[in-house]
Amino acid sequence: MILAAIVLSTGCNSPRRLSYMMDLAYDMPFVAKPAPELLVQRGDRLEIQIFSSVPELTAPFRTRSAQAETMVGDVYLVERDGCIMFPTLGSISVEGKTLNQVRETISGLIQKGGYIKEPMVRARLANFTVTVIGSAGNTVIPVEDSDINLLQVIARSGRTSGNSNIREVTVIRNERGFRTAYKVNLQTKELFDSPVFYLQQNDIVYIKPQGFSLSTEGQTIMSFVTSGLSLGSIIANFLLWYRR
Repeated sequence: MILAAIVLSTGCNSPRRLSYMMDLAYDMPFVAKPAPELLVQRGDRLEIQIFSSVPELTAPFRTRSAQAETMVGDVYLVERDGCIMFPTLGSISVEGKTLNQVRETISGLIQKGGYIKEPMVRARLANFTVTVIGSAGNTVIPVEDSDINLLQVIARSGRTSGNSNIREVTVIRNERGFRTAYKVNLQTKELFDSPVFYLQQNDIVYIKPQGFSLSTEGQTIMSFVTSGLSLGSIIANFLLWYRR
């Protein structure tokens, strides 16, 4: 009976532990910081495509046999030296640049070479994924857009429960060859000011369990133990009544 009461009281406290942004005040605006531009890293894969009013002029800048009008570009690996090997233009340094800067660099090289007068360059990350581990499940979430925040990733994981410690969410980020761990408290609005609120490619989000957690087998055993204790209590009360 005591064990059952503990289980029930723990279940009743779960909603309290999962309350997000508890210090958020209504009708009190605060600064909404825009998502920072992503920086290209070594090991990234960039999907790049060149457009022109004369489609035939883009042929030297494509490795695919597809038509220039298709919206699918070629994918280039950012090598260890921070460069990509681009058709016709050769090696181009892209590490540490934003996607806009990559577009401007390639566009400038094409114009400087006299290949296309007004080229249009499309570039995006083809490997933008975020890994979620811990009590929210173990999954790799692909990101189609250029930005995604921590709350969106947790919502997509879809498995946050009362056993999740949202006061100490850890985000591990690779920055110029070094990994840094950041701690974020989702129960305060200060999470919006965290440098990892907006996630970057290859970030790892770890949501650790809170307190004691039972596996599926453990929960089954606990249910049998609780049932046995309840039955034993009933029998003991019956024997005491019978002896009277």
